[in-house]
Amino acid sequence: MKKVAVGLMVCFYVMTGICSAQVTRNVPSAVLTAFNTKYPGKTHVTWAKDGVGYAARFYDVQVPCTVRFNNNGEWLDETRKLSFGDLRSNVKNAFSQSKFASWHAYEVNEIQEKNKEKQYRILIRDSGAKGKYIYYDTKGQLTKEALTI
Repeated sequence: MKKVAVGLMVCFYVMTGICSAQVTRNVPSAVLTAFNTKYPGKTHVTWAKDGVGYAARFYDVQVPCTVRFNNNGEWLDETRKLSFGDLRSNVKNAFSQSKFASWHAYEVNEIQEKNKEKQYRILIRDSGAKGKYIYYDTKGQLTKEALTI
């Protein structure tokens, strides 16, 4: 039984490695070069094709990150997952004083898009499980609200 379990684990790791290698092989060299230039030394990167190009997922100092490049290797944006406690203090204060202060924050992302100011997206839910994304700029100003699906 132990041999079967070990054999299945080896097969899993081999197949995972093959699948990851296949995905990376399909990423254009311009995209890989741009990624390695902007994020040198990053390992355990997974790639996916998306509507505008390619998305790379990896960890940067134990923080989950997703970056996107167009098909020509042009950097488009970066999203980093944060905890609520990691938010800038002015954003936390603005949230705690907003009309959403009684809502629970479930997910926080720091988003940097090309040629735009950094923003913070917070997924919040009220007691009735209605969800919204709210966006703050670096000054702690609420800039956008969007219902979740």
